Amino acid sequence: MVWIDGIWWVYLISGGVVMSYYLFFFLRIPISARTEKEVKRPDPVSVIIAAKNEAENLKRFIPLIMKQEGVEFEVVVVNDCSWDETQDVLNDFEEKYDNFRFTAFCENGDFQGGKKLAISLGIKAAKYPNLVFTDADCYPMSDDWLRQMASALMRKKIVLGFSPYRTEAGLLNDLIRYDAYKIGLTYLSFARSGIPYMGVGRNMGYHSYLFFDQKGFSSHMHLDSGDDDLFINQIAHSKNTATLYTPESVLVSLPKKTLKDWVRQKRRHLTTSSEYRFGHQVLLTLLPFSQWIFIGAFIVLLVFNYKLEWVLAIFLVKWIMQAVIHFFAMRRLASANLFFKSIVLEPLLMMFYLWLAFLKIVKPRHERIWS
Repeated sequence: MVWIDGIWWVYLISGGVVMSYYLFFFLRIPISARTEKEVKRPDPVSVIIAAKNEAENLKRFIPLIMKQEGVEFEVVVVNDCSWDETQDVLNDFEEKYDNFRFTAFCENGDFQGGKKLAISLGIKAAKYPNLVFTDADCYPMSDDWLRQMASALMRKKIVLGFSPYRTEAGLLNDLIRYDAYKIGLTYLSFARSGIPYMGVGRNMGYHSYLFFDQKGFSSHMHLDSGDDDLFINQIAHSKNTATLYTPESVLVSLPKKTLKDWVRQKRRHLTTSSEYRFGHQVLLTLLPFSQWIFIGAFIVLLVFNYKLEWVLAIFLVKWIMQAVIHFFAMRRLASANLFFKSIVLEPLLMMFYLWLAFLKIVKPRHERIWS
């Protein structure tokens, strides 16, 4: 049968594409240094945090940020129209810490600022040109986080850090953390390959002049997201971007508690992907497309018992190669406890993104997802 020969070639090509991604991109995380040579005493930095109804998280995590050592810094929190006790908490911190400041704005009628406006206000209020960004629900794993970020900003104009989610009980938490690991593996390895395409606002930094030269977020102010990934996609290139993922530089974030909340978060984040540079869109789409094609061709070849030994051998080689790279990459990206679980989490995550793609078609974001 001629058509089964075609399936065989599809199997070979799609498998080759997937393995090429792992060998050219993802292998860089296990084998590369997690940071370049550090600067002992980096220039001062301003930490920018946008907070909306984050009183409890601010109480818990701001003191951990204020304990950072080895660098002069200030923390600027922007109160984004909060109606909880956020303003009271900020007032207390300003009295307690000399290097803590805040600003605020409130919704007025039809005006709704959003996170992009909050971050813009924080940048304009910052004392120092070197900026580091995080969220109110994130906390550093060590007192050396900020010094390492500031040191990286002495070498390059942009630094992309890593921020996994906190380990909690349950399958949903495992899936959220595995998704964060896969995203981190992708954007960090692409950046190390000279193709930086995004960062996460939970742990990244850049020089303020890049923000002003780009006229802030003006080109994508109409989108809910994009203050981190889309902005980095616009300003980053191989010469101005550093990566940082040492154990001390990790910031841990609090995960969503329900599937409903996580789906909403993911759908909001995915609204920016269609705004990426065309080449980045192609690279990011080709891998999952090839994975699905490979799986489909594998099933067809098994059913028709076509070159069974070669089919199984190629599948095994691909699986072992991926497993080895993930094993060492997870150790680098604070996700080692997910390795054995990934056997289940990988197909679940693939199905989850397929579901999100389906929702994007049948239910635009302004419609209800849940009944």
